[in-house]
Amino acid sequence: MWTFRTITGNTLLSGSAWLLFCSLSGFCRTGSRLRSWRNSMQAYKQLEGRFAQVTALREIASFMSWDRSVLMPEAAVNQRARQMEVLNVLIHDLQTDSEVGALLAKTDRKNLDPWQAANLDVMEWLYQHATAVPAHLVAKKMNQETKTEVIWRKARADSNFKMVQDELARLLDIVREHADVKSKKLKKPLYDSLMDGYAPHMTSAEVDVVFDDLAAFIPPFLTAALERQKEPLPLKGPFPQAVQEKLGRDLCGFLGFDFKWGRLDTSTHPFSMGIGDDVRITTRYDENDFLSSLQAVAHEAGHGFYDRHTPREWHHQPVGASGNMGMAIHESQSLSLDMQLARSREYWEFLTPHIQKTFGKSGPEWTAENIYRNAIKAERGFIRVEADEITYPAHVILRYRLEKKMVEGKLEVKDLPEAWNASMKELIGAVPPNDKLGCLQDIHWYSGAFGYFPSYALGAIIAAQLVDKMKRDIPDVAAQVRQGNIGVFTGWLRDNVQAKACLYRPQQLVEKATGQKMSTHFFKKHLTERYLEKAYEGEGSCSNTSAPGAKRRA
Repeated sequence: MWTFRTITGNTLLSGSAWLLFCSLSGFCRTGSRLRSWRNSMQAYKQLEGRFAQVTALREIASFMSWDRSVLMPEAAVNQRARQMEVLNVLIHDLQTDSEVGALLAKTDRKNLDPWQAANLDVMEWLYQHATAVPAHLVAKKMNQETKTEVIWRKARADSNFKMVQDELARLLDIVREHADVKSKKLKKPLYDSLMDGYAPHMTSAEVDVVFDDLAAFIPPFLTAALERQKEPLPLKGPFPQAVQEKLGRDLCGFLGFDFKWGRLDTSTHPFSMGIGDDVRITTRYDENDFLSSLQAVAHEAGHGFYDRHTPREWHHQPVGASGNMGMAIHESQSLSLDMQLARSREYWEFLTPHIQKTFGKSGPEWTAENIYRNAIKAERGFIRVEADEITYPAHVILRYRLEKKMVEGKLEVKDLPEAWNASMKELIGAVPPNDKLGCLQDIHWYSGAFGYFPSYALGAIIAAQLVDKMKRDIPDVAAQVRQGNIGVFTGWLRDNVQAKACLYRPQQLVEKATGQKMSTHFFKKHLTERYLEKAYEGEGSCSNTSAPGAKRRA
């Protein structure tokens, strides 16, 4: 038997007693760690329960918003405003309760698996944004948004900005109040405090670098592309809305957008919303131009796939809501379909026979090559959602710069039409003839979504980078699309982006999916190949698709 003695030689513990002491001490430490782990996990599970309620209420708010845009009678505007106000205050209160802050503080991320840790990150982000704004200001903004949006619809129809000018000015004042309190709480610049709600963890300084690069690139590139471009034969209508609606539904089927879990409806401005087994998209129709509605269907279906394909087990948590990833990634999914897939030559080689059959058309203007040229035709146009790939980012940069000035108090609402026209002339070289084709065309500002616009151009940049990697991973993807196997294209996006939901931050996801940090290089490369280097390599090659039912080239 050995003994443990003090430095003076006095016996303190015998060997067996010392071993017993060490064992009990280790057990106590282990027990303490176990209690800490248990308390942390209990706190996390309580957070999951709280945010499951928040997620459900946000889904309800989304469906009420969808109804407002698609089905709600005009007279119900004030009633819906009150309903939305109550609902959003309830959501706000659930997220900002002091218990949420206490539970977040108790939760140790070291005890969580990667998905739980990412869920905690999103919870903290939502909590920070929600607690930055008092409930009365949330209600005030929601109420004014509803009123402004309804009046905007009338003003847009009449092409009369002055009809909505005063309501927009009131809404902007409230948005500035939001930005002011959020800026102080989040310790971010005024505009950044709003943009962070749509493009998390990005700064306007970073966006300025990217957008200044594109703003310098686009005008001379557009001139070069227009000089290279050959005028396609016009696709003459009319194209009855009912027939376009059928074509849009058929396109959904080709893309894999299933009406067992999805809907396609009509609205003033195309949009999407939903999650999992209830995903809803809309488009709008012009009986003189079927391509615009068809492109909108592809665009919104891209959003819809993201909402559909996040992991089912996380649908009721913040990490599983694709919108919490930030809209740049969301827009990359819509623009991967709209700009990358639905403006490719192989896509139109597949789709043209169906278009010919649906509209009962034939002749040289109805070849796949001519429809393709119409789809990618570059022009100094006025409408963002109908813009070609070259001018699309310029439309976004214009809006970003203007809304930033408005939020910062450097541009007043009454001066918006004039500032809009000046920016259009500078970036695109065209001035809209009326307000409908100018500052009334987008819903965003009139529904309070200041800070959203940068995500569109960032999404186009990311889409080009993702599809570049897709083509390297699947060298025959173009041939697959030409044969109608579009699932190869959408499947790569599902596996590499959509299935990850909010597991990573946006910039991390881009790097993990492509192996490189986000860069404008791939966007410029894509434009150069499509509009300069390979613009007319298929010239005359698709004449065998000039009649309904004609055989497509492989």
